[in-house]
Amino acid sequence: MTSQIEAGNVRKIAQIVYLLTVLLLISPTLTGQTTTLGIGDVTAQPGDPVSIPVLADWNGQIAGFSFSLEFSGPSPFPISAMTIDVEGTLAGAIEAEYVQAQIDFSTSTIICGVLFDALPPFNGQTLPSLGYAQEVAFIHGSILSTAVESTIQFNPQDGFGSPPINNMLVFGTTSVPVESLYPGILEIELPPVPQLFIRGDVNMDSVVDLADVIFHLDYTFLSGPLPSCMDAGDANDDGVSDVSDAIFLLYWFFLDGPGPWIPFPNPGEDFTNDNLDCAQGL
Repeated sequence: MTSQIEAGNVRKIAQIVYLLTVLLLISPTLTGQTTTLGIGDVTAQPGDPVSIPVLADWNGQIAGFSFSLEFSGPSPFPISAMTIDVEGTLAGAIEAEYVQAQIDFSTSTIICGVLFDALPPFNGQTLPSLGYAQEVAFIHGSILSTAVESTIQFNPQDGFGSPPINNMLVFGTTSVPVESLYPGILEIELPPVPQLFIRGDVNMDSVVDLADVIFHLDYTFLSGPLPSCMDAGDANDDGVSDVSDAIFLLYWFFLDGPGPWIPFPNPGEDFTNDNLDCAQGL
């Protein structure tokens, strides 16, 4: 009888140890869990498609997450066709079974909830941590072609939506508030204005003549001023502005050699991939 009682106690103790182990695995308060969620910074130009990452970090395995954020920017709002999904993330790779998002332009808020195992047979599908912040979702859209230079801010904050949604990570069956929330920005930048020049017009007076050869030789050998457009000094378009360009022009002027490559004789852009630039065009 005593041995049976002792055996029963051992089983109970084993069960208690097992339950405590499970609690330790799913309870971040017991494991010193640190959680973060934020928005990545992105730069785009008018007319571009854009994908703004939602990033999160945790220890262990999560069964799902939710996020709640507000956004602000110029009016009219420069992003069209905004959507939320998990494609391109680990959450998408394991085929999350529940993804529900809502974008409310009247309140400038976004809420989203994701569960990885929401359908039978409920096999306990989870998402592992990577040891650093990983992409868990994307905010997609297209920048309007009429957009001006501006900054759009995305700020995670609890309580948006009805019922209110908080920034949470799900460990086992426990929803844990995210400890650290950080904002992100979408910077809309206008494309650079192309600098126009005439190849061989080294002194940038809109004419290719002997004065350009003298200007070229002056900065090549006599420490004269550099042209404001180094591309213009590359008369033979070999990617280098050197004495060969002055010789090239002299051959063209006096020995019926070939003329400068495009852009010539009219101003234009340089489509050659080289290390020269044009700080100031015509």
